[in-house]
Amino acid sequence: MPDPAITAHVHSVGIQAPSCAVMVMSCDAYRDLWTPFFTLFWRFWPDCPFPVYLGSNHASFDDSQVTTLAIGDYSWSKVLRLCLQQVDTTYVLLLLEDFFLDRRVVTDTILCNLNTLHALDGIVLRLFPHPGPDSAIPGHPDIGRLHPTAPYRVSAQAALWNRNGLIDVLRDDESPWEFEWKGTVRARNSPDGFYSMYEATLSYRQVVERGQWFWGAAGYYGRQQIGCDFAARPVMSPAIALKKAMNRFRKNSIIRMRAVCGI
Repeated sequence: MPDPAITAHVHSVGIQAPSCAVMVMSCDAYRDLWTPFFTLFWRFWPDCPFPVYLGSNHASFDDSQVTTLAIGDYSWSKVLRLCLQQVDTTYVLLLLEDFFLDRRVVTDTILCNLNTLHALDGIVLRLFPHPGPDSAIPGHPDIGRLHPTAPYRVSAQAALWNRNGLIDVLRDDESPWEFEWKGTVRARNSPDGFYSMYEATLSYRQVVERGQWFWGAAGYYGRQQIGCDFAARPVMSPAIALKKAMNRFRKNSIIRMRAVCGI
């Protein structure tokens, strides 16, 4: 949990920024990940200055620092929209419950990222460049634009979003994967406002895909004693994990080549 003294210090002498909340999107079927997720969240970001919300269906999480928004049995995108409509901040930091933080978060850096997005009047600033930007922005050496035709211009990777801008991108009947590829098509109507960091300012490891633990992640986090429940979901085999890693490498290579060639 956050150290109250650290949080008070951030608020009293830290960087001023527009209002923002952390929105961790999940569902009851993934509630076994909540304890390890938040154990690492508070370990690596003890001075998080934002209110933290957890989107679920019916279940709640027992943590005084986390507000559970139990929305009901709807699609992923509708649950997210209804969660966003219960938050009154200008911006949200969108995270998924299977993104386990793996490096200390520098709060002042996140606040600077938030101020930059606000100054640019942007819709989104991706904090984990997967994929990264396509072109530079004069005066902002750390971030760049995502071209209107860029793949994954809309992504579920960790990002600061204008809350109303994110609501506009959403459609009620979509999964996270449909949100990414269909949202990317819809976002082509917006010539600007989509940005990404060149280097990650929020570092994490995805631990689950399609309901299964990645083999390496299961082994690593099983040794950390952070509350992982490996009886709740299967662990993918090393062979499948290797195949997925190779597919990601090929996809990332194509994305990087596209960025270098400007296509």
